[in-house]
Amino acid sequence: MTSRTDAAETHAAMIAYCSPAGATRHVARVIEETVERMGGQATTCDLGGGDDPAPIHEMIKKAQGNGCLFIGSPVYVSHTVPPVMDFIKNLPEGGGLWAVPFVTWGGVCSGMALYEMGKALTEKGYRLGGGAKVGAVHSSLWRSDFPLGEGHPDDGDDEKVQELVHGVYDKLAEGNGRALPLADLDYQPPDLRKDMEKMSLETAKAHIPKRKVNQSECTECGVCAEVCPTEAVALTPYPEFNDNCIYCFSCVRECPEEAIKIDLTQTESRLRSMAEKIGEKPFTRVFL
Repeated sequence: MTSRTDAAETHAAMIAYCSPAGATRHVARVIEETVERMGGQATTCDLGGGDDPAPIHEMIKKAQGNGCLFIGSPVYVSHTVPPVMDFIKNLPEGGGLWAVPFVTWGGVCSGMALYEMGKALTEKGYRLGGGAKVGAVHSSLWRSDFPLGEGHPDDGDDEKVQELVHGVYDKLAEGNGRALPLADLDYQPPDLRKDMEKMSLETAKAHIPKRKVNQSECTECGVCAEVCPTEAVALTPYPEFNDNCIYCFSCVRECPEEAIKIDLTQTESRLRSMAEKIGEKPFTRVFL
């Protein structure tokens, strides 16, 4: 059996993620740095930042099983964000290549995201090397004095992510290591899972406050369109939002003039109530 370091040198890491608020990007960087410390190479693709996924597709086709694909998403309304599911849908057939889904969640519920990513990957012929849910500040509460998930991801979360990477490469070192059963990612209680199956960004629209653009403050700089991970913002000449919007509020957070207004007071109250009711623990968990 080869060592973990030998496996890292042989099996290049491919890391694709979408990270409107930055937490999933943070986890991706921890994965990248951990692989590189073991002597391996990592190629990253920001699915919401305009990166072309074609190089990763080509690496998968040439890998012949010698590689590992890490795929990360924030959890929105209990599910994986559309750019990530679209990426998985368009992947080449895995041919037994190892894949590792990971998600970040803001303290309300980590939902079904890990399971649905894992299911989509296994259906395309990938072997699950592991998975992780990682706690983060809730993306809708950046203005709150005490947001859900405050201070996360922290050093302890990073250590868990490093544990994930080491565990995955230990499996790769075994040559024909045990794949993670998909059922391990189906960890939500049955009643809660039934409720989550009915949820979507579309159904959540009724509860999401409307954004308003203050035209007297807007300079038509285009930053809102540049930071949008789904190309949902058009300048006509002021920002307008189309159906691609996933309500990440990057446009609100990043507007240099604070010209895009939204009141999330009631949203925060509702999210805190949901978090208390669900009470999901642990905040960060690794599956191997």
